This record gives sequence, C-alpha cells and structure tokens, in this order.
Amino acid sequence: MSGTEAGVPVADDTVELTEILRVEQLDRDLFRALPVHHDGRPLFGGQIAAQCLLACGATVPEHRHPHSLHGYFLRRGDSAQPVIYRVDRDRDGRSYSSRRVVALQDGEVLFSMAASFRVGTDGAELDGEQPTPMLPPEECRAIPSGLPLDARVDKWPNRTQFFPTRFHVRPIGGLPTDNVLVHAAALTYMSDFSAGLPKLLGGEVLGPSLDHALWFHDVPNWDGWLRVDYEPGTAGGKRGWYSGAIRDASGRRIASLAQEMVYRDDDSEMTAP
Repeated sequence: MSGTEAGVPVADDTVELTEILRVEQLDRDLFRALPVHHDGRPLFGGQIAAQCLLACGATVPEHRHPHSLHGYFLRRGDSAQPVIYRVDRDRDGRSYSSRRVVALQDGEVLFSMAASFRVGTDGAELDGEQPTPMLPPEECRAIPSGLPLDARVDKWPNRTQFFPTRFHVRPIGGLPTDNVLVHAAALTYMSDFSAGLPKLLGGEVLGPSLDHALWFHDVPNWDGWLRVDYEPGTAGGKRGWYSGAIRDASGRRIASLAQEMVYRDDDSEMTAP
C-alpha cells in the first residue's frame, strides 16, 4: 500500500469511489487523473493501480475485460497533484490484449504495471477449499478504513497482526451496473486495503508495498457485499508476501491477489522504497 500506513489510509472523507477512480483521456494513449483530495495526504496505492487499469482498458478492443495485472510501486505519490498515465499497446491478439502503463508525477514514475485483457468465454470451473465460516456483514463490526469502502469484520485481529485478514466489503455509493472496466478497477482499488501480514515482526514494522498482482477469474462484477480472505504470509530479509481470495456472496472465488511489502526497523519513514 504505497502512501498509506501499511494498509489503513491516514484520513477519512466522504468522496465516493467512482469519483476517486475517474480518469480523462488527453491523447491516444495518454490519460490524466485530477486530485480529489487537497490536504497533502499520500496517494493511496490502490487508487494508482485502479486508474492504471482504467487507462489500459480504454485502449483495448470492445468486449475484452481485464483478467490480470502486475504492478510495482516505485515512488510515493501526492494526492493533491494530478497523475499522468501513459499506456503502451504491446499486442492485440485474437483473444488477448496486453498493455503496459506508467503513472507519472513531476516527470517521475510512481508506479508501473502490465495488464492483460481477454474476450469473455465459458469453461469448466474448479474452486479450492471453502473459507472459514464468518458472520454476515449485518452482524459484523465496521472497520474505520479511511476509504470509500464499507468494510466489516466479525473478529478484530490481535495487536501483532493489527490488520483484518477476513472481512466483508462493498463500495460506498455503488458502481455503474453496465461498466465491467469500472468494476474491475474498483476491485483493484479494494485489493490494496488491509494486509495479510502482521504489523510487527520482531523489531521490524510493516511498511509500504513493493509489488501487487491481481487475477480476475470471471467477468468482474462487484454487486453488493464481497468477502476477502488473506492467507498466512511469509517474511524474511525485510520483505513480506501474502496472497488472498475475493469471493462473492455465494462463496464463489471471483478474484485472487498477491502482494509483497517492506519491513523496516522502525516506522519513522513510511515512504515508498
């Protein structure tokens, strides 16, 4: 989570998710996102990744939806400044389209990402082990996220873990029903919330993200509550890695994620590595 205190943003507001994600096209493969916050807070990493996906998606042929993305956080962004997104069209095949994009502020790259899109198709399905039962969201405690997300957890983690690893979540303000790309971007934004790693590991403190990956197992659709489950992670050499599953209300796995984050000797500096 580049630009956050390891997963929980530093301020709260009432801006809806669709407004935060908005990007405008400046030229054929050039896009811009205008700031929605003007208080100097760091730019949330999930926002950068989501807007990168929107920029890439605007350049692919019709009827192709995102199926994976892989990104690297390089510098801390300023939420009070515009962000420029520059897309490279690597390939458009019969079924797949590949794109690369960089997010820029002041001429420097904040984040780089590769994204892939494909034509929707049906096929046999396989889902792994079902998650541990959890109370319905209506009976769960709200998580103060600082994001336009309604997130709820039935059991708050201990002080060492700190971040919820199992929670329900839905966007505040809802999403347009007929825009698959926006739904995919919203899921990307949310996938950078919380963390599957403990905040404290020995004398080290969890810091910002290094890289982030997301796979969509079906046409992205965020309608109502989703459930997120982070698997136990692994750490060493001042780096921690974890993965997770995003499931719909029926328990079907609709997306998977993986993220690597930095551990530091103290939390005095929370800038990007």
